[in-house]
Amino acid sequence: MKFGRYAAALAAIFLIASLAFSQDSVMILNHKEAGAHERPLVHFPHEQHMANIECIQCHHDYDKYHNNKGGEGRPCSDCHGNPGKKGLLPLTDAFHMQCKGCHELMLASGRKTGPVMCGECHVRQ
Repeated sequence: MKFGRYAAALAAIFLIASLAFSQDSVMILNHKEAGAHERPLVHFPHEQHMANIECIQCHHDYDKYHNNKGGEGRPCSDCHGNPGKKGLLPLTDAFHMQCKGCHELMLASGRKTGPVMCGECHVRQ
C-alpha cells in the first residue's frame, strides 16, 4: 500500500515537471520588437522542428572565436530584438534568413522542406 502511494506521488511529480518544462507544439511568432506586422502572424511548428533538427541550428550563441556554442533556449528577440546590440540582424531579417534560408538549402539538396514563399508562412485566415 505504501509503495503505491510513493509510486503515485513520483508519477505526479514527473507529470508536473514535464508540463512545466514543455514547449508549445506550435508557436505564434508575435514579437513587439518586430514592429507593426504587415502580414499575418506565422504559426511556427516548433515541435516538428525539434524532431528533425538540432536545437543549436536556431538557438545559437557564439563565443569570441565565432564558434556556435549553442543557446540557452532564449527567444530570438532577446538578441535580435535589441537595436543596442551592434552587428546583429533585426528580428524580422533574422527570422527570414534562418527559416527561409534553411528551407531553401534543403530544397536545393533535394530534401523535403518547409515553405519558402511569403504567403506559405504568413497564411491569411
